[in-house]
Amino acid sequence: MGNREDLLAAALECLRTKGYARTTARDITEIAGTSLAAIGYHYGGVRNLLNQAVFASIEQWSDQAQERLRADATSEQTYLERFADVWRRTVEGISADRALWAASMDMMAQVDHVPEIRDMLRQGMRDARTGNVAMFDAVDENTVDEEQARTVGALYYAMQVGVVIQWLLDPDNAPTPDDLVTGLRAIAKQATEHD
Repeated sequence: MGNREDLLAAALECLRTKGYARTTARDITEIAGTSLAAIGYHYGGVRNLLNQAVFASIEQWSDQAQERLRADATSEQTYLERFADVWRRTVEGISADRALWAASMDMMAQVDHVPEIRDMLRQGMRDARTGNVAMFDAVDENTVDEEQARTVGALYYAMQVGVVIQWLLDPDNAPTPDDLVTGLRAIAKQATEHD
């Protein structure tokens, strides 16, 4: 690996052990075995490096989850079975790398102070909306249109962020995939009865 990759790997390690807000440039360079100047040269600053690390890891998780869901999907699988599978994968991801998900929340808290984070997260949110429609509805991302992403994708994204926050704050009482399926059924019943 080169300095750029070493710095990214070190930033990920620091995010997991120290969190986003407490990681310093020196922490990263000690692990990477590089100079402080290398961060500026390759990433323009420590926050840009940490932002890239968080963003890349969440994007990688999402891509892997979609691949596993596609591989595990069967033509007989119902929407609710797939819905539960998506949540199962999400909960597994949070449990497997809780520190990284917490770091993503730290990063989100900086949106009013660092415009680059807002821009990065804004684009990531758009991509996540499209990706969530593909994941939950078992369709190719290239077939998801803007309206689907803006409506259905936004709803899935809102649910996903809410579930992540609940699992980070109170994992013992956070909703299970089965709880979410039960909740969706109750909402659908209410919507049907009151339309």
